[in-house]
Amino acid sequence: MLQAHWLYRFIVVLAAVFAFFVVTAPSSSYAQGGDLPPQRTVLKIAKKPLQKAASDQQQTIKARAVCCVNLAGNRVLISRNADQPLPIASLTKLITALVTMESMPLDRKLRVPTIVQKTPKSVIGLIPGDMVSVHDLLHGLLMQSGNDCAETLARSFPGGRRAFVTAMNKKARSLRARHTLFYTPSGLDAKLVRTEQGKNQETVKSNVSTAREVARIAQVAFANNTIRSICLKRHFSMGSAKKKQGYRVSNTNRLLREGFPLSGGKTGFTVKAGHCLATCFSPGGKNLLIVVLGSTDHFGDTRLLYRRALKMSKDADKRTEKPSSKAAQRRSRTAG
Repeated sequence: MLQAHWLYRFIVVLAAVFAFFVVTAPSSSYAQGGDLPPQRTVLKIAKKPLQKAASDQQQTIKARAVCCVNLAGNRVLISRNADQPLPIASLTKLITALVTMESMPLDRKLRVPTIVQKTPKSVIGLIPGDMVSVHDLLHGLLMQSGNDCAETLARSFPGGRRAFVTAMNKKARSLRARHTLFYTPSGLDAKLVRTEQGKNQETVKSNVSTAREVARIAQVAFANNTIRSICLKRHFSMGSAKKKQGYRVSNTNRLLREGFPLSGGKTGFTVKAGHCLATCFSPGGKNLLIVVLGSTDHFGDTRLLYRRALKMSKDADKRTEKPSSKAAQRRSRTAG
């Protein structure tokens, strides 16, 4: 009986200890991703090493040329090879849009030429023979960088495509862009064939400009209400006489989806030009225009330049505010 009594007490104690550990242990739902106990979560997070991101000054710009301008006073804040002529790819389309708007009403319907079937990408997929308004073609041109839209607009110009390209170069000269030269309305490279001594020689020419001159062109383009509003749209449906659902286009500018205070933007890319981007920001009433040419990461470069330019502008504002505030204090003491 005595042995049975001690055995009974041992079993009771063992059961109590087991019950204590069962109650205090974390439930299986924690391991499966359920709500974690607050205290354990805090301790776990606190033990993780903090990864410190590299500062803006430590990061490098990947573009071959950049130009960042504070449009208030037209002051260049940051530049690299800003006067070096380089291929600009579809940044060309900013001039294409300006020439189009100066020569054609927005509600005019244009017939899509057959040649668009051979136009290299990027294209909207316009159907030859379709009738599309100038207004909608500008959306395809500026948002999704449609080369078929550029060809349709240029070939509908009085005098045709060649006259349109001539008008583009004339427009560039009027904007004091003397190192800018256009061969195509889209930004694609042009194959030029010349006959010398009975032999055909083919050369490839790219539309070229400088970062500084592109900034000048972009400033004029983004000041246009129609161009600016188109460049800030994420999606648009172009009307069509042949396609019931129309042509759905999306903006190629990724910065539109990142919450930046944009007031204009246009992307560009060819193999020779690399990635190009012209962007206008309007933070707190400021106007910062950034052009990036020949980059492997045009969005990353533009983000970095924007942060640097914004800091430089704020620092400049502080320097101008301090003397004026001290002068005001002296005036108030004198008046007292």
